[in-house]
Amino acid sequence: MNNSYAPPKLFPMQWLNKEKELDRSADVSGSSWGFFPWVTYSYTPSITDNEMGGVDHSDSDDDLYLSLKSDDAGESMNVEDSLPHNDAPDLVKSINGMHRVLDLISEQGSSGLVDKIIIAQDSLHAFVNSVCPGTYVSITKVNFSALDRFMVKPVGVYGSKGEIVRLLTSLGVIDERIAVQLIMNHSDSSASMPSLRSGLYIVRTSGEAAAAPEQQIFLIYWPEDQTWDDSAPSSVRRNRVTFMRYLTKMCDQVTALISPEHGQLLKWNKQECEDTVMDVNGAQDESSRMITFEVTKTNEREEAVKWRPGFTATYKHIAMPLPRPDVPVDVDSFKPAMLHGETAQGFMTIAFRPGKPIVELMKQKSINRTVISNYLKKDALRINVDLDANALEILIYAGILERFQPQCERLQQELAAILSNARSTEMSEEARVKEDLKRGEPRLAMDFHKALVDAIVQKIPTFTHGLFPYALEHAQSNSTRVTADTIPSTSTDDSSQSELDALVVLYPEIGEELYRMVQHPQFLKIPTGKFRDLKERICIAQYFLRHYPDAPEGLINIILQGDIKCAKGALDMINNETQSTRIPNAMWSALPSLNMYSIYKTSKHKEADPDSISDAQFLAGLEDIKTFCALANIVEETRAAALEHFRILLLNKTKSLVRYALDIQVNRCLHQVRRKAASSAEEQRVELQRVFINEINNLSEEGHRSHTFVIDSVERTRNKRMRLARRNLLNIVGSRQSLQQPMFEFSVHLMQLTEHDQHSLKMDPSMIPSPKFTGVGRQSHSFKLPPRHSVARAQLLSGDKIFLATTDQSGNLTVFLETLTAIESALARDCGKKLNRDKIGDFILAFDESKRILCIIAREKLLLHVFVHDDTRGFQASGSAINLNLWCGEGTSIIHGCFVCGSDELLLVDSLAQARIYSLTTMQFRPAMLNLNQIPTGVYSTPDGSCLVVAHVRGSELTLTAYHWSTFGSTDGITLDIPDLPLDQPLLLTSLINRNIVHLVALDTNANSYRSFALDITRKVTEFTFKEKGARGGAAQPKNVTLHNCLIDCHTEVWTRFPVLPAVQRETITLSSNRCPRTLVFITDRDHQTFAPHFHDLIAHFERTSKKPTGNLLKSIIVSATTYAAFANALLGGAKWSVSKFRAGEWLAEFLCLIPIQIAVTKENRFIPLKDGIYSTQLEKSLLGADVNRIVDFLSFGWYESLFQSYMAKKPVKVVSSMGEQS
Repeated sequence: MNNSYAPPKLFPMQWLNKEKELDRSADVSGSSWGFFPWVTYSYTPSITDNEMGGVDHSDSDDDLYLSLKSDDAGESMNVEDSLPHNDAPDLVKSINGMHRVLDLISEQGSSGLVDKIIIAQDSLHAFVNSVCPGTYVSITKVNFSALDRFMVKPVGVYGSKGEIVRLLTSLGVIDERIAVQLIMNHSDSSASMPSLRSGLYIVRTSGEAAAAPEQQIFLIYWPEDQTWDDSAPSSVRRNRVTFMRYLTKMCDQVTALISPEHGQLLKWNKQECEDTVMDVNGAQDESSRMITFEVTKTNEREEAVKWRPGFTATYKHIAMPLPRPDVPVDVDSFKPAMLHGETAQGFMTIAFRPGKPIVELMKQKSINRTVISNYLKKDALRINVDLDANALEILIYAGILERFQPQCERLQQELAAILSNARSTEMSEEARVKEDLKRGEPRLAMDFHKALVDAIVQKIPTFTHGLFPYALEHAQSNSTRVTADTIPSTSTDDSSQSELDALVVLYPEIGEELYRMVQHPQFLKIPTGKFRDLKERICIAQYFLRHYPDAPEGLINIILQGDIKCAKGALDMINNETQSTRIPNAMWSALPSLNMYSIYKTSKHKEADPDSISDAQFLAGLEDIKTFCALANIVEETRAAALEHFRILLLNKTKSLVRYALDIQVNRCLHQVRRKAASSAEEQRVELQRVFINEINNLSEEGHRSHTFVIDSVERTRNKRMRLARRNLLNIVGSRQSLQQPMFEFSVHLMQLTEHDQHSLKMDPSMIPSPKFTGVGRQSHSFKLPPRHSVARAQLLSGDKIFLATTDQSGNLTVFLETLTAIESALARDCGKKLNRDKIGDFILAFDESKRILCIIAREKLLLHVFVHDDTRGFQASGSAINLNLWCGEGTSIIHGCFVCGSDELLLVDSLAQARIYSLTTMQFRPAMLNLNQIPTGVYSTPDGSCLVVAHVRGSELTLTAYHWSTFGSTDGITLDIPDLPLDQPLLLTSLINRNIVHLVALDTNANSYRSFALDITRKVTEFTFKEKGARGGAAQPKNVTLHNCLIDCHTEVWTRFPVLPAVQRETITLSSNRCPRTLVFITDRDHQTFAPHFHDLIAHFERTSKKPTGNLLKSIIVSATTYAAFANALLGGAKWSVSKFRAGEWLAEFLCLIPIQIAVTKENRFIPLKDGIYSTQLEKSLLGADVNRIVDFLSFGWYESLFQSYMAKKPVKVVSSMGEQS
């Protein structure tokens, strides 16, 4: 065979339109071609392989779940904290350009540890943002449409670890050191070394730009150590099938890298016996589901106990902690401690947590008044001294009054005194102000009088100030008592005006009132009848004299002195040519020389109308009228009438102004007095309130207070529409602070067996498993105890429960039996069974898991207290204490005690090194007694109830002796020469899977290991077992055993487990022209011509035996083989790939839509939401007691939310759901 063999072109030009010929096997001629057959041709067969879900209910993706990551920062935790091998550094961070897509973790299931494949959130986040920055905001906010602007060209890679490392080295993403670490077999190493977890990884080719519009990437399946072994455990095989399914779904072009070691061990089907072999295999497939068993009798043996090496599990937490200066106790107190357990195993580590302040902020938080009342009555208070009176009153009646009644009563009395003093001061000041203002009233009246006179003189210049003197009678007319001191002295006009101006500045209302008064139209209008009559006569007479200077004197006299109304009437009668005898004779004599009509018109003329001119104008023009001699007397008479009116007006207006000004001044001054008094009272109240608040703050801190209630402000709820049930709320701004005391944190690390190990132990009890530990990250269990509290006994029970006994600083005992998730809450509530030290003294605890019986043995008092646990009521006493003094001599004490597993009998070892068995049923000791050579360091009962193991220290070694319960006291026991047992650590006798598989377990802190010794115990009992008929200890082995054929046959496993053609088709936006034919290329150095025929045989056998619909999908796969050099020339060194191209967003969405969603599990009658698809004890603790709405808030559909809300919002969705063990 030529080592440079190259496969032919699989798509000759004449085949492009002959789809039916695609089923033909490849020609093996030696024509040369490019590495991948799609380099030259872009032909794509019609392949509809997109699907939504792809769930096959017979064997679904129940081990792969969508990682549902919430956006709550408070709960955010890296998924990788809880992964398997989490002790080892993760090499993916050291490989440039590598991103983990799918990750493999271990999680506790109903049948042990199960492997689960999840999406690696953080790594995929980094990849998405490297393709298109800013696309990934959170798991529920991914812009897939933006990703569709970029194209990805993926090539799938799987195969031997060494060959994958060779590829990574060729890409230049790893160095020699990392390559060595990748190739190392970690299953054989007990040390914690850097490793790369099994999963799917994206690796960019060398020189590929991070944000290039078209990116060439390798999608690499990194296997487990045993992945490509045909004899691999079932869990490894299952993981292999699942990863290969996703690799082939994400890539049309897949490459298998096969190492020379694996290649030479591949076995090929012979053509001549192909049908026979296929039929036999098919028969085996059918018959493998039905196995015939028979009951066989085991050999009877004598009593014996033999030991053999057991498992060794390394774990970084099995180590002595480093000393810390802030730890108040010796570092030896923090060494890992073995946990008791008949069927469950684990150990416990202790860490010191220093005290720290805890602050519960309240920002306008509405709190029930009852809750605030409890805070005010119990907490140390730190109330803001600047609270307003309303807020302080709310707090006083909310709880301060009840707590500090004397101080509140004294505050009330002092506030009343301040108020009384303020009122007295206010009244005295009011009287003083009024008296002072009254004394200034005469001066004020004079100033107003002068101001009014100024206004009159300004409008009527013919009047002078001397005509309106301010006389004493003005002052005497007021109600104020006038004395020589109150009469103002003579002063200049300027000083009077300045005083009034100053008054107006202080009291603008007075100036405004004065201005309104002098500007009022009625101020200068004289309403007296005499003045109005004189004014009318003068106006008519003045007009006659101006226009009719020759008018007879008699007529003027009639107008000025006669009855003017009669004169007007006579003129009207004359104008109407009528005559009346009532007209005076004197007037008749003058009529002939006048025009009667003219006289009538004169009386109606505007100039003669007295209302046409104001009184001020009229008085100002009287000096001009005096030029008419006939009018001189009446002018003086008119002037005198006006002066008389204005003198009276001045007197009244001055009084009005003085009264108004005094009211204004009194009100203003009294307001100032009241304000000053109120301000003084408020200052006193504020100061008194400060003293009061400081006093109650100081008093509240007396004694020990666990919390401090800080109040910055408080107010009542103002929502008027709020229901009555919620009106009893107060809005608080402040905080409630507490100082968390230093605590000791106890972390429980559980040992778990894989599902494969459990199955193997059931089939072969002598098998040695490979256990793993949990207890880091999301699956950790822990609880805290305050200083000077200790754990007296911690025992693991089945069902993730724990029996915990603690003692306080006084030695009082409290016992709990809770789930590991609820134990911390139970300790916080202090709801365990309590026993006082005065009652039990120094004690020994013995607990039987199967019967849930607790015995507390008082060592010195020789009393036995028995308690039985009930799931509803907890531990209940079973009768009164049993007095053991009847069977023990004086001065004897009990040193050790333990139950005979599965019975109600108790082994007691006293200070005389005598071991006896006490029955709780008969209330008697057995007659048999075991006399030990010395007091043992420990006694242990095997979980199967067959033996007692006693530990003695002999010199520098620990020796073990086994005694069968059935021959107790009648034999010398069986010595177990187990080397290197620790002297300073207790041992554990436990069982795996069933109680007959007994292991003795010890902690080795020097080697960071948890190691066991298997004990094969035989008794004088005939045993029967089920075995496969015709088999010798196991299933019949096939004749043609293969070693690494799964490198090829894994595809058949994928087709068998998953649907080949999807039941539900997905719509895609990638054009078919961007898709290339599916190819599978094997990279190896031998047997190139054998791979294609062998693979087509697998297809034919699968289609014939499975009867699954496959269409033309499998037969259209182009299978070939070539060398690594040809592979490197085609895909490495910057070569452009002619492979299927996908839109990046659609490619990721199609992949994500294949993954089942697991958002919660139901366990032991509990509904438990998952965190990022993983069980999280922290999340479960945070949701204890939560209502439905809060639980719903923690449920998320992760990636699907972005798909449903935006990217695929308009596309129809078909949902396939199921409920089951892991569905």
